Amino acid sequence: MKRILLVFALAVCAAFGDNLDQLLEKVRKSGEQERQAELARVNRFLAERNNAAALLKSAKAEYEKSQAKGRALASQADANEKKNADLNDELRRKSGSLNELFGAFKQRVGEFKAETDDSIVSAQIPERAEQILALVNSRELPSSSDLERFWALQLEEIILGGKIERFKTTVIDASGEKRERTVVRLGAFGAVSEGEYFVWKNNAITASAGQPSGGVQRQAKAFENATEAKTIAVDPTRGSLLELFALRPSFVERMTQGGAIGYLILTLGAFGVCMGLWRVVWLRSIDKSVKRQLANVDSPRADNPLGRVLLETKSKESALDLELSALEKGQGAIKLLAAVAPLLGLLGTVVGMIGAFQAITLFGAGDPKLMAGSISLALVTTMQGLIVAVPLLFIHGFLRYRSQTIGDRLESACV
Repeated sequence: MKRILLVFALAVCAAFGDNLDQLLEKVRKSGEQERQAELARVNRFLAERNNAAALLKSAKAEYEKSQAKGRALASQADANEKKNADLNDELRRKSGSLNELFGAFKQRVGEFKAETDDSIVSAQIPERAEQILALVNSRELPSSSDLERFWALQLEEIILGGKIERFKTTVIDASGEKRERTVVRLGAFGAVSEGEYFVWKNNAITASAGQPSGGVQRQAKAFENATEAKTIAVDPTRGSLLELFALRPSFVERMTQGGAIGYLILTLGAFGVCMGLWRVVWLRSIDKSVKRQLANVDSPRADNPLGRVLLETKSKESALDLELSALEKGQGAIKLLAAVAPLLGLLGTVVGMIGAFQAITLFGAGDPKLMAGSISLALVTTMQGLIVAVPLLFIHGFLRYRSQTIGDRLESACV
């Protein structure tokens, strides 16, 4: 290609008459420049190749170094893992009994926490809850100080649970309001304040939903203000028995559980009692009038049975019978009511048991509440029948005694 260009240049120079020397000089300079440029490109290529070879060598050296370091670390990791396994085996060997102690300790701490949560002693020393919780949440083997602290907490619960102490705290009264009161703690069973019984419920001293009778409350109030030994009623179930007082029906509620048969028994009983009381009052007045007439037999009066008998001229015997019959009037009805009342109670029992068996047939015996109404009817009517019959029998016996006494006096006077 260069030769072609050179021939072309010579031809041009010949055509235009240029100096061949000048042309030759130009060609030489052009070739020299090209050689210099070629040499420079070769030198740059060689330099870049040498630089790349150096970088490659450095990278290979770094790679070999990293591989060696990795092998050393892997060997060290294997050695550490083996050492760790050996140490764990040694730890298990040395802490075998300690693990059993830790398990027993954690179990007892959990049980003790449940006990203190239900103990009213916690109201007096609320700060111990955090200490017990710290022991429960601990994941380390208990130290000697932990064991001593736990032993002290249990001993404190035992000692305080057997004491009666007075202290001021916030309580929840029957209306649900929080108030500051001075309470008397009855060991671990409960507390009293102003004659009311309190129980430990939901981490608070709360008034019991059911309070005992007034006599027991007065006894509790006297115990609070006593300066010497006094007797007080204590709920050993820590509130369960007191809660039953809230479910105890009143007298009126109990009587209404007898239903229609119960109302009939009570009505008959009220009628019989009223009749008996009226006859008692009447016989009392008759007895007084007869006694007055006995004191003055010679002057008979018609305002009393003895006077009417003495005034009778035709037949004293028939007059005496009439008066004795009047004295015994109403006693047969009272006796009948006393006999009918238990029978009506028995009828209520039968009706209640029939209802209970019907409930069992329809719904099964899984829910006792479905049979509660029928069982109440069965038991309450029997109770009502006996409550009515017993006083009516006493009234009938008393009326019979009084009428016989007056009748004996009439017969003696007539003789």
